[in-house]
Parts: sequence; C-alpha cells; structure tokens
Amino acid sequence: AGADESPDSPQAQKLFDDERLDPEAPRDILVSGGDIHRFPRGPNPGTFLHGLLEWAGNEGFANTARDPIELESAVARRCNRRGWKGWINTLRDWLQQMLNMPLRLSPDSTPVALGDLDQPNQYRVEMEFWFASTHVNVAQMDALVRRFTHDNAPRAATETVSLNGMFKGFIDLTFEHEGRYYVADYKSNWLGSDDDAYTDLAMETAILDNRYDLQYVLYLLALHRQLKTRMADYDYDQHMGGALYLFLRGSRSASQGAYFTRPPRELIESLDLLFQGKPLTPDLPGALA
Repeated sequence: AGADESPDSPQAQKLFDDERLDPEAPRDILVSGGDIHRFPRGPNPGTFLHGLLEWAGNEGFANTARDPIELESAVARRCNRRGWKGWINTLRDWLQQMLNMPLRLSPDSTPVALGDLDQPNQYRVEMEFWFASTHVNVAQMDALVRRFTHDNAPRAATETVSLNGMFKGFIDLTFEHEGRYYVADYKSNWLGSDDDAYTDLAMETAILDNRYDLQYVLYLLALHRQLKTRMADYDYDQHMGGALYLFLRGSRSASQGAYFTRPPRELIESLDLLFQGKPLTPDLPGALA
C-alpha cells in the first residue's frame, strides 16, 4: 500500500511508508528455506509476500483457497524465477494459512477468512483513492489522531508541514463482511524469531513506532468518503468496520498476526473537515482550541 504525493505536498509519502529499510537485514535471499520467520527481511522480500496475496486476490481468494495445486504452482513459478526454490514449501504453506485462517474483527462480528470472501464485489485489491488536501496542518492532524487512538499512547512526532494538493493512494485490500466495510493492510515487518513475538502489544508497538496509525486513519477517511457518495443511508457507526493490519510473518501465532482497530466517528469526521480546509466545529470532541 502507498500513496503518490502531489508536488505541493512533498511530505505526504511519509504518511504511507511501509517497512523501512533495515540496515541489519540480509541483502541476499538464503537458498535453503526455513519457517516464515527466517524468510529474509527488507523491502524486496516484503514486496514478494505482498505480491502473493495480491495474486490470490486477483485470482479470487475463494478460488485460490480451494485449489491448492494451482496455489503451489503459482508460488513455485514466482520462487523459481528468483532462484528461491528452497522457499517454495514454506511460502506455499504460509499462503494457504493466510487464505484459510478465520480473522477476528470487531467483537460483534463473526470471524472471516480471506478465502470466505466469495461474493461478487465483496472485496477489492489495491483500491485506488484520491482526495484533496487543503493546507492541512500535519501537526493538527497528528494531535487528533493521538487523542482518539491507542489511548493517547506516546509515539514519534510528525514533521511540522502543511499538505496541499491531491492525495492518491492504494489500499492493499478493502472488503465487506456482514454489512460492514473494512480496510486491510499487509505488513511484512519482522517482529521476532518465532510466533511468540507477534503479540497484540508487539504489533501495536510496531504500528506506533512506524506511525501506521496515520496511515490507517487516512485509509479509513478515504473509504468513509467513498461510502458516503455510494450509500444513501450510510452511517459510520453502522457501516464502517475498521482497519485490519496483517503482520504476515505472524500468521501461525496465537494472535494470527492480525491487529484490528476501529477509531471513533468523531476522529474520521474531524479529519474529513480538516482535509476540506474547514474549521472543526465546537460540537466535535476533536475540535482544537
């Protein structure tokens, strides 16, 4: 997932950065495979994992989950092109796990696996979005996000810049489940050497350290705006599901590597006003003095 910033907003891309370059990550892929925790770190292996899920989505998550022979063939083709034959079995098993594990969403929703998304138009892969930013004060946006997410936990400060121009971005996955709409983002971050490293706390720490909180609220804002234009009866509390972050190396952990969050409507509506260049109304708790 990512975004193309406008010429007037040179800092915008930083809000969508995924895994940052790891100076200690090996540059070469080990010939022999291991478990998914040993699959090398860094942007290129991460892009490869993203690509497998994107392929599965474009082929149809349900179709791919039901056809293990084609799934293995696709993984093998992609690995062999890169000289990664030793990783075929590991990545085949990993992708099957990703497609078939029931993902826990909000407490009042039933779990759903990617392979269960089998209805027409139930999901979109790499959904593109555009929206304007009108002299958005990033510090003000950051203050709103801090106030309404993660219990106001400390996190790195943003730069004092103004965003102005068009935002263009792509969301890894958007999907509907039980009448609610969700954004999902794939993260290849390496949090530790085994499943035990992928706790809820560790995933939340990674989200805050990398400021993915800014990323997911903008994705939800984009989805919020789209739903407003397409659904006559749209209501955030009724129709917005939330954001699901899938830490791809943690799929076999107790947490499934899945971190779910749903910020309150006050935050998304305040950001909607902020990006339109409108003042935040006093009746919104997010209004700043």
